[in-house]
Amino acid sequence: MPSPTSPRRGIGLVARVMPALLAGVAACQGDAGREGAAAPALDGGAALAAEGTPAPRRPTRYYHLRRTDDGCELFWIDGDLVSASQTVVCPPDLEVGERVRLTGKTCMRESAQTPSRAVPVVCPLVLMNLEKADRAPPDAGAPPDGGRDGGKPDGRKPDGGR
Repeated sequence: MPSPTSPRRGIGLVARVMPALLAGVAACQGDAGREGAAAPALDGGAALAAEGTPAPRRPTRYYHLRRTDDGCELFWIDGDLVSASQTVVCPPDLEVGERVRLTGKTCMRESAQTPSRAVPVVCPLVLMNLEKADRAPPDAGAPPDGGRDGGKPDGRKPDGGR
């Protein structure tokens, strides 16, 4: 009988586990794994993740802080729509003609005149606040009970109105 640390015992264990492991991998790959075909490429999030559930998509709205000769303006772009710009205080390192674009959780400085200045930067607070305010639900500041006293549907207090 081989010792517990014998190479033969390890080979026996691998021989027993390997078929189950390969069967699990084949089951995960589904039809594509059995046919040897590659998985279909995603078309920008338009594919369905599960039965009837749309896959997550990237947001279409981008937030910008642009430096002009007169100062800085804050606005968003969503496809062909552009919001009205707000005048804000400029960050000290933003030069005329440059802009900062919020991309997910990162901000990118974009410069048409000096491409070497197009780098990730710390997001200005005004840009982050615009994005936060835009994605907050309309009733985000409402109390959880909808403004009713004590949370009872008829407005009575929890102790019976005393």
